Amino acid sequence: MRFWIFDFGFWIALSVLVVWLARRMPLGGTRRRVVIGCRLAALTLLCLSLWGLARRTVHEQPSHVLYLVDRSVSMDEEQIEWIGRRIVSLDALRPQAVARAVAAFGADARLLIPFGRDALDSPTLIGHHLNDASVAEERTNLEAALLEALRLMPAEQGGRVILFSDGRQTAGSVDGVLAHLRRLGVSVFPERVPVFGTYPTVWEALSVPPAVARGAPVGMQLVVNSLSPSPQPGLVTVTLAGIPIKRQQMLVRPGWQVLKVSVPAVQQGTMALDVALEIPSAGLRQRQTAYVEVEGPPHLLVVAQRPEVLPLVASALKRREIDVSLARPGDLPTEALPLLDYDAVLLVGVPKSSLSAQQVSAVQTYLASYGGGLVMVGLGGDWVHELATPAPLDALLPVTFEAKGLQEAKRRVCMIMLIDRSASMMGPRIAATKRAAVALIKQLAPEDFIGVFAFDTKPYVVVEVQPAGQVGTHLVDTLVKLRSSGGTDVYPALTIAEDRLDQIDAAVKHILLLSDGNTPFRHDEYRRLTETFRLKGISVSTIGVGAAFINSEYLEWLAMATGGSFYTLRSLDELPQLVARDTQDTLGKLPFAEGYFRPRRSNTTDWFAEIAEWPPLRGFFTATAKPEALVDLTVEADDSENPLLARWSVGQGRVAVFTSDADTRWSPDWIRWPGFDGWWAQVVRWAMRPRLSEELFVWVDESRGTPQLILEGELRDPAAELISSSGTQWIPLSLIPTGSRRWQASLEQVPSGWYQLALADAEAPPLFAGRWIQVGTPPASAELTGQPPDEPMLRQIAQMTAGRYGVPDLAFLPPTTTATTHQPLFSLWLPLVILLLLVDIALRGNSML
Repeated sequence: MRFWIFDFGFWIALSVLVVWLARRMPLGGTRRRVVIGCRLAALTLLCLSLWGLARRTVHEQPSHVLYLVDRSVSMDEEQIEWIGRRIVSLDALRPQAVARAVAAFGADARLLIPFGRDALDSPTLIGHHLNDASVAEERTNLEAALLEALRLMPAEQGGRVILFSDGRQTAGSVDGVLAHLRRLGVSVFPERVPVFGTYPTVWEALSVPPAVARGAPVGMQLVVNSLSPSPQPGLVTVTLAGIPIKRQQMLVRPGWQVLKVSVPAVQQGTMALDVALEIPSAGLRQRQTAYVEVEGPPHLLVVAQRPEVLPLVASALKRREIDVSLARPGDLPTEALPLLDYDAVLLVGVPKSSLSAQQVSAVQTYLASYGGGLVMVGLGGDWVHELATPAPLDALLPVTFEAKGLQEAKRRVCMIMLIDRSASMMGPRIAATKRAAVALIKQLAPEDFIGVFAFDTKPYVVVEVQPAGQVGTHLVDTLVKLRSSGGTDVYPALTIAEDRLDQIDAAVKHILLLSDGNTPFRHDEYRRLTETFRLKGISVSTIGVGAAFINSEYLEWLAMATGGSFYTLRSLDELPQLVARDTQDTLGKLPFAEGYFRPRRSNTTDWFAEIAEWPPLRGFFTATAKPEALVDLTVEADDSENPLLARWSVGQGRVAVFTSDADTRWSPDWIRWPGFDGWWAQVVRWAMRPRLSEELFVWVDESRGTPQLILEGELRDPAAELISSSGTQWIPLSLIPTGSRRWQASLEQVPSGWYQLALADAEAPPLFAGRWIQVGTPPASAELTGQPPDEPMLRQIAQMTAGRYGVPDLAFLPPTTTATTHQPLFSLWLPLVILLLLVDIALRGNSML
């Protein structure tokens, strides 16, 4: 457009110059005006001619038809004779205006009879030309043949090709030239060449999955057509990197059939498999190559408080071909992207409160946006504290852990009372303390453990830790002798209580401190001590008892730091009731049940229908399933159903919670159960990020002639390339969305062969997916005579070039084609320009001198 504007401006400038110069001519009146008009007209015609304007002419011209004959060794003598007779019969239908020619091809192509309009009426002469054709017969190259046909056609006119071939190319790739032929006006009309005699056995196709997981079988399907009247023995050999990895004897029955062979996915990445089929009785020895992408095993991030010890559930998953990485709660990333290296996150005995808000936010993004998985097994830390303290992780879990009272059949409770016997506890206070100790014993079952220690500046054993049923009156007699004296230091008493609690394997570990709290406070030592108590699940409740000043700030802090309770004593008579109240509160806060429980399958689940009887559990954490959660397994205790396995979805991700421990304390029978490994693999695999082999579907659609690559999956803005099997050719693809979760790209210009699809999604997490696809029909490994025609290939050639399969006489219609010619106007306007200039000279006459 800019050039046209420039040229038009140039014409205006020249016109102005012509008019200005005409003012100096010694002419006047009409003669001057006529001279100026002639000059402007000549200038205009000259400029129009130089701009390339042309006259367009449409006319009819004769069509051209080329008989293109396959002369490779796959065509036997009887077929060549039939082709000669067929050309004669077709040429008898050819209109006189249509020009014809004959060419032959194998690995290359040659013109045998040039274009002409004489009738081809001698099959013998045509057969003689075909038999004497100097083409390389060891290969069938349809690509080279059709390109030669295009070269033989008149320039810019196109034509039609009647193709005589079995369509079984053994060299080149015809798919890449078909669209080119159609654009240049060349249509192909394949004719079905019959096979004389008996049909042999034909290996039609080889099918393999585009991707499998490592360790899984690679299932291959060989589509074979045998017209032999009896079964034939065959041998399938699969070779990887030149090493045979599978030999399998087959019985090939008459008719169409699918022979199935599987080999293990022994290496990660691309497996290039050479598959050979031998049927000696049919003379068949063919080889094809297939590619399959082997994905690595799932990768699981296991978070545990002691990662140096592999949890039993992690060992079970490793036995199920799942890679495991270990980390502490503090090592869990605070951003979602590092979590994309893992298919799921497994929390084993992790305290909810040990994960920060930033860590939970990263996990939530990993779940909701990227389809990650989270599985939680049991609960760690101070269980009472974990229930009492809300944590960011609670929002992601399908259950709410909550105390439902002590429900176990055989309790394991250890309580230690620490009694301050300093001078401030003299008189009635020490007596009230004795009554409180008796009240504590009455709250405990005989199998529970109790210990009583007195302290001033150092601790003293009043009653060593032992079952409450063995204490009885012995405790009362001992307490009668207890006297108050000395100063106060609580810290040594707490340490001796910790030592005794460590020696008892109890579910509940609780310390009840009776003191005025006036003790030296060494901040660092107390901070380390309370942190240790939290990790060991030891809680401390405090009751302020003293003569005058009570350090309630210290007592309340100690109770809150360990998950216990602080009580204010209003009168000494209230002390036994407070002790009894604290004991009941402690027992009622237990978030677990211990005993003997048999899990049951929920009526709302479709999982685990094949498991008739479940191994028993010896304990579980009490919880309530949230309304949106799906409960698969339940445990009954005290006539109430408690969720054992519950799951739900968080955005695109999945979360599952197992409320027992999957360890030796509560699940020894589960660990010995033969289904333990498989059960956990099923739960964890359900929660994992969808694998591309499961969620990305790729195939080539050739139903509409032009092959189309179809992608279906959770893709947002994908970019794709095809990489040839040799790795030397990279072909970018233009993906177009054609529906929800569906993308399409044309493979019109892609040659036949195996390609790896490299796929990246720009708006999704960093992702590189490799998928192997087969475009078109790969060349056969060898030329075989007597093969039936490859009808899908021949139909594809006809469809993509606007021809027809099996109807070659349509190539003669219409007998003429419309052609358009362009004649430049310069040759017409140049004489007119000369005439105008002569008129200009004549009008000026003598004035020119």
